Amino acid sequence: MVGRNSFLAEKFLGVMPRTEVRAVRHDEIDQAGLLDGTACVVNFARHPLLGRDGYEPDGMDPDLRLARALGDRPVAYVILSSRKVYAPGRAPLVEDAPLGPTDAYGRHKLEAEERLRALLGERLTILRLANVFGYERIPGRRTFLSIALNRLRRERRIVLDMSPFVPRDFLPVEACARIFARIAERPPGGVLNVGSGIGLPTGMLALWIIEGYGRGKLVVESPEEKDPFVLGVGRLTGLYGPPTTLDEIRASCLTIGRRLEREQAPE
Repeated sequence: MVGRNSFLAEKFLGVMPRTEVRAVRHDEIDQAGLLDGTACVVNFARHPLLGRDGYEPDGMDPDLRLARALGDRPVAYVILSSRKVYAPGRAPLVEDAPLGPTDAYGRHKLEAEERLRALLGERLTILRLANVFGYERIPGRRTFLSIALNRLRRERRIVLDMSPFVPRDFLPVEACARIFARIAERPPGGVLNVGSGIGLPTGMLALWIIEGYGRGKLVVESPEEKDPFVLGVGRLTGLYGPPTTLDEIRASCLTIGRRLEREQAPE
């Protein structure tokens, strides 16, 4: 696997037998002999300009660099893509749903998918991820959870700029790591949605974190129905079993809130 220091990679390594995984940094991609003896590549690394102005796949995209290095080797390749490649829609987004990215991140991910498919063919497995979440108080991280946790710690509140009833597909990072481990052992090829398959109101997720924290409030600044989505996970479930449960999602939120409280409590 490549990108060993990423948020997802660290959890993945925690559930994989170390004797079966070689974890390298993104700056080792061009190292001679890197892919010798490899059965499957899972890349967690991404360029910091992905989704921003100035991003150029040629020379920047680590997936393309790795795929070109593979050449004709009979090695499976797993790319971490995004649900943002799909066109917006309220119905569960299954793997053959219409494509239509609405932001640069989605467009860049879709371009990477297309280029890798041309290079690797049936060796490629494309994972389109939902909102994978965990304890994300990580310097420089700008996800919803990172911003929410920092604000809850600082101001005792989580602020939503949309309706709290907007459903989104949230997958605990621990559940995601378990799924990745199964996929790495037996890559299915093609496109595979990786999410919970549960349309959870975003406000409920925030309230569970606040409950775990033990104090704070949820502030809603807008009633806008912004970016609702849920992934269809029928193929994932058929291959590897149910990805998670609502109870696990709630337990993960409570654990996140409690950890935030513990880290802030005076010694």
